[in-house]
Amino acid sequence: MQRERRNVALAYLSALQAELQRLLRTARIVAALSPAVAGGQELERVVLTWNFLWRYRVIRLSVWAGFTPLPQISDLSDLLSGYSVRLEETMRKLAERAAMVAEMVSSPDRRRIDPI
Repeated sequence: MQRERRNVALAYLSALQAELQRLLRTARIVAALSPAVAGGQELERVVLTWNFLWRYRVIRLSVWAGFTPLPQISDLSDLLSGYSVRLEETMRKLAERAAMVAEMVSSPDRRRIDPI
């Protein structure tokens, strides 16, 4: 039973690592679409990646050693969840800006468009 628990924990950790890769790929796309967002997100991506990988390796070693560090696994999951929420908020803001620009450009009264 302990081996099965270890395998489940390792599979979950692998899924978390795959989710990190998906989030980072999405963040790079968002940063490419909005240079104004790129600077702050780049630093956040580096910090998140380093923090995640450090915790991930420590937890993985603990699981291999026979421990089941459930609070640490939960914290690692929460770290990704928080980043995901911030990334979704950034994408929502970008979508709102894009919709506003599209509305302004398609408006018959283009005098509303700010030249700056």
